[in-house]
Amino acid sequence: MASELNWRAIAAQVIYRAYPDSDLLPVEPPMAGETIGDFAVRVESAGDTLFLFLCREANEDIDAEEYLHRLDRAQRDIEAVYDAFADPIAFRVPRPPPPMGSLP
Repeated sequence: MASELNWRAIAAQVIYRAYPDSDLLPVEPPMAGETIGDFAVRVESAGDTLFLFLCREANEDIDAEEYLHRLDRAQRDIEAVYDAFADPIAFRVPRPPPPMGSLP
């Protein structure tokens, strides 16, 4: 894994370059030498909550291995929600009965 020094030095650049369509975000790319801490502050108003999540998690006091662990967990969570919506049975939520005394 990347050393702690390398992790902090490259995180903003790696996330921005790897993120699909990052060039469409209303935020300038990270400047040379910009830390993830400074970049995470700048992207607060980007309007893309997934991108913001990636930057905020990278800005925690963690190493690259923990960051990857958190991304794995987030991916599993997203897949679970995706699977729930993709399953047509999940949408068969019973309707509550009408209130007493109401007309059918």
